[in-house]
Amino acid sequence: IAACPSVDYVKVDDIPADVAEREKQIEMGRDDLAGKKEEMKEKIVAGRIGKRLKEMALMDQAYIKDSNLTVEEMVKQVAGKVKPPTIGDLFAPEYLRVTLTGFGLALTALVMWWSCNAFIPVIATGLASRAASTMSLTPAEATLMVEQWKATGTNMFNLGGLIGTLLTIPASKVLGRKTMYTIYFVGSAAALMAAFGLDLDPYTRLYMYFPIGLTVFGVFGSFTYYLPELYPTRLRGTGPGFTYNIGRLFAAAGPFLVGAIAARGVNALDTAMQVLFYVGIVPLLGLAVVPFALETRHRPLVD
Repeated sequence: IAACPSVDYVKVDDIPADVAEREKQIEMGRDDLAGKKEEMKEKIVAGRIGKRLKEMALMDQAYIKDSNLTVEEMVKQVAGKVKPPTIGDLFAPEYLRVTLTGFGLALTALVMWWSCNAFIPVIATGLASRAASTMSLTPAEATLMVEQWKATGTNMFNLGGLIGTLLTIPASKVLGRKTMYTIYFVGSAAALMAAFGLDLDPYTRLYMYFPIGLTVFGVFGSFTYYLPELYPTRLRGTGPGFTYNIGRLFAAAGPFLVGAIAARGVNALDTAMQVLFYVGIVPLLGLAVVPFALETRHRPLVD
């Protein structure tokens, strides 16, 4: 909004006293003031310092689109015209579609991620215990094995998530946002149903957390840029914040479900696997939202 490389502060009042004093001493030492009376020098320097300090403050710069206005004057004009954003604005006819579809996509991802992440200790403990039962391990060795499997499951999930997150960017740019969501939701369903529906040995099932993380966790990388693309500047903070975070209310009951399943003891693994298998239906339901979502690839951001 302003073009001046010397700007270091927002307002003149923000400039530290020692910086102002340093500028004053520089001006007092100028050759053109040599031989002048101190009283005259003070007046001349005061004028120069006032101008210099304004050059260092953003609000006193000329607005880059209209040099007749300062940035401060432009801000006051805009502030007087722009209505503060409200949640109700998100449900105005022109934004209702993007709000509902954004919420649907975010809710799908949140339910998947929460389910997979929350059950890692239950799944890893159950798998490790079953694997340990076929070995001649001491109780201490069995406990160590359980902890190692928990760490492995978590690491596989997070590593897959990291790679999946990074891949959302080229996928969105090359294929488009809607195609990207389709791929991630189909991949999530396939990974979940394969991991917890197929007859796999404990080791293989544990390492299936990598493709689960790649898709279920990875899709979150897209929300940082897709949700803001749906709204104009005035709603670009409120819109994404609401559509993403409202879904977290649905996950609030999650700890109670995990606790109830973990309390089942020996049956906890089978129950958790059954729950996660059916969680694989969630991304398939999410696919129903994709056709109604707004494709933002090549679409300029709305001011």
